[in-house]
Amino acid sequence: MTETLRMLDPILHVMAAVCYAVAFVVLMVEAIAGKGSRHTASVFGSAGLLVHVGGIASRWAAIGHGPMLTKYENLSSYALAVAIIALYLLRRRPSLRQIAVVLYPVAFLMLGLGLYTGPESVNLPPTFSGVWLVLHVCFYFLAFATALTGVGASILLMLGPHARQQTAERFGGREELDSAAYQYAGLAFTFWAVGMLTGSIWAYNAWGRYWGWDPVETWSLVTWLVFGLYLHLRRFFAWDGRKAAWLLIVSFAFAVMSLFGTAFLTGSIHGVYFT
Repeated sequence: MTETLRMLDPILHVMAAVCYAVAFVVLMVEAIAGKGSRHTASVFGSAGLLVHVGGIASRWAAIGHGPMLTKYENLSSYALAVAIIALYLLRRRPSLRQIAVVLYPVAFLMLGLGLYTGPESVNLPPTFSGVWLVLHVCFYFLAFATALTGVGASILLMLGPHARQQTAERFGGREELDSAAYQYAGLAFTFWAVGMLTGSIWAYNAWGRYWGWDPVETWSLVTWLVFGLYLHLRRFFAWDGRKAAWLLIVSFAFAVMSLFGTAFLTGSIHGVYFT
């Protein structure tokens, strides 16, 4: 049974990636040519999400722990969070559905990269236990996905003036996209803060200290401060439009470095979670 679940896991992840790719294509055709439908994209997005969850569940049952340790597991979890928001936009926020044009390719690429690194499993280190660890990683998954959603809104906002009128109209209104970028950046800032807080509690239980200025911890704090700067400039200095969009993209680049780059480029004790 265990071997069957192990074999099923990558197959379901491939199927999810294909569904996300099709949903992206449908949305692109709708945006550019006015053909296709939100319903079709939603169907493929839902199918992808279902098989994606099935893949994670089968792996969890086979190896005995959640998707939080290897590159394959982490990339799959980040992709799942992104796909959930994409489907939410398609179903509940149709005027912002074209943001999924940015979200679905990222989910597809993360699944593809995860499959490329290989679905081999490893045992959890003794320190990887407790509810604080689960909360820590889950809030970072949410922070990444909401930050990417804000970036997606910012990209569409900047592309709008350069697209054909009909295509720009399908992207969504400028003010609505600008507001969505601000709102999702605020969510990312909040989730990131909770991720750091729960991580510090877990670090105390695991290593006997709340904060050690480890490279990952330092980059995480800097990233949170950069997102805070974005929100501060928007709230108190009336930044909006392209200027704010570029700052949010820079903030997201810090997030990517914090979540992925430091594990490769530094000798962080966090490196064990991205083996």
